[in-house]
Amino acid sequence: MRRVVVTASLVWLLCSACYLAFVRAQAGPVVTGTAAARAKPTPTPTSALPLAQLQREFKSLPFKAGEKLVYEVKFTRFPIAAKVGEVTFEYVGEAEPPGLPATEEEFFKRLDFAFQPNPQERYFRLRASAVSKGILTALFGIDVLNRYETLVDRQDFSARLHWHEIKEGKKNQSQVALFEREPAAVNYQFTDLTKPQAEVKRKPLPRPEGMLDLISALYFVRLQKLKENELLRFPVSDDGVNYVFEIVVGKKEKLGTDCGKLNTIRIEPKLFGPGQLFSRQGEMTMWLTADKSHIPVKLVAKTSAGTASARLLNFKNNCSIVEPSKEELEPITK
Repeated sequence: MRRVVVTASLVWLLCSACYLAFVRAQAGPVVTGTAAARAKPTPTPTSALPLAQLQREFKSLPFKAGEKLVYEVKFTRFPIAAKVGEVTFEYVGEAEPPGLPATEEEFFKRLDFAFQPNPQERYFRLRASAVSKGILTALFGIDVLNRYETLVDRQDFSARLHWHEIKEGKKNQSQVALFEREPAAVNYQFTDLTKPQAEVKRKPLPRPEGMLDLISALYFVRLQKLKENELLRFPVSDDGVNYVFEIVVGKKEKLGTDCGKLNTIRIEPKLFGPGQLFSRQGEMTMWLTADKSHIPVKLVAKTSAGTASARLLNFKNNCSIVEPSKEELEPITK
């Protein structure tokens, strides 16, 4: 069997590093991130659907500080159908700029990155983690523990600071991205934590107005009105590469739970193909609750190499989201 290589770019899709580990083990490498930047083709527009008017000003958020969402991630490709990890997203709450008493904590101290916001700036703070469990650890001996922190500008919900620590087997790296308004730029810093003497790598990129990172992109979608047959389009920067994400809003659907049917909105992130987050062909579907919170409760992402699925574990007490059907887990044909 080929050596398994893990990346964490899929965290926005809820499947994180665990999914790509299996895709690469079974079907060779998937080009993402900085490797793809060397020859990034122009993506093909998704469709002629009308563009949604993006919401960027929020008097309050439809989820409370401390909201924590835990997802079980599974990978399916005959004869394998197994849990590979858990992904957690957390809205920590409002945050003040570093240097003020409210932010005298280890997160800002370990950045090793010049971050000097204006005293007037205020943020929302987001956090995520991806942990390998089940077959990834038992069969392949791969331990994954990736952590993410994002500061989002309260003014327009654009990303201001992104921090990412990667722990995948022997690999241990940190990544910081600073989203500057003037001059408009995204400044990346990559550090190999296993080689303290190694030179820190830096990469500047242009910053379109309203740019997000992967973590803030998930929450940004939750904050939109999500009208059927509209297209969400917004800029995202991840792993030293800029993208334009497109999300097709579908119909409302009833989703099965242990305590009855749940009203959801079906969306289709168009993140596979040339110039996208994942260069290979694939398709993805997410289901969000049809209330103001728009909580992601289920995801299915397919390629010809297999299917990754995720479902919310802590939806309600004694009320679990039903597993995806066999038909939903069928991989796409080449």
